[in-house]
Amino acid sequence: MAEALGVAVSFDLYVWPEDQPVTAAEARAKLERWTDGVPEVFATHPAVGRFYDALLDRFPPLESLGDDDINRLGVRSMTPERSDAIVAISCVWSRADEVGTAVLTLAAEHGLICYEPGDHVVNPNAPGHAALFTLSSQSLPTMPDPDVGRLEWIIGQVGEDNRYVILERADGWFVQVGYGDAAGVPTGTYALEYQEGSIDRHFRCQTTDREAALRLLQEFRAGDDRWKRRHLWGLL
Repeated sequence: MAEALGVAVSFDLYVWPEDQPVTAAEARAKLERWTDGVPEVFATHPAVGRFYDALLDRFPPLESLGDDDINRLGVRSMTPERSDAIVAISCVWSRADEVGTAVLTLAAEHGLICYEPGDHVVNPNAPGHAALFTLSSQSLPTMPDPDVGRLEWIIGQVGEDNRYVILERADGWFVQVGYGDAAGVPTGTYALEYQEGSIDRHFRCQTTDREAALRLLQEFRAGDDRWKRRHLWGLL
């Protein structure tokens, strides 16, 4: 049953089919109509059922778990309802990263979109969507067209378990933030890099300021080149 959108008390994701790219505002509007009792807003598609089966294979339904397995394998307070049109996934916050990564991966594999109301993002979008910017990292799913909040979030994930993040523009130019010895800098230090087209235009510097690393991503996305003047860059 659809539930009204409101203050988040859990980590929620919604997966459904689209044949054209949608904005986050369009996705939210459709979801609100669905929660208001308009089920036909989402078209049925066989990929949704296949996604549902794969999801429950990855995270078993609560009804199949014994008491001893609930804490280890249970990620939610209730099993999602089966649907051929939309799957609503809700999990506990302590497992949000794990579940979110798995859901985004499965949605992409089945050609479905995934809307996250908490951060108000659509990721992945409809197949064939050409993103202006693409955000990738060592251990998290690729994210098309990240907003400012998503950039701030991913910088918080850069560290020992996720040692780099790259924001690439559609023309191939990119900026990158690396971390620690994997990036050739001391622990607690960020290696900042950018490349303008060809590899002979690849530059690098380093900083211990996490906010500087975040500003690099934010300003590059905004088309603001102040980050070039803020650091002393060396040619690689």
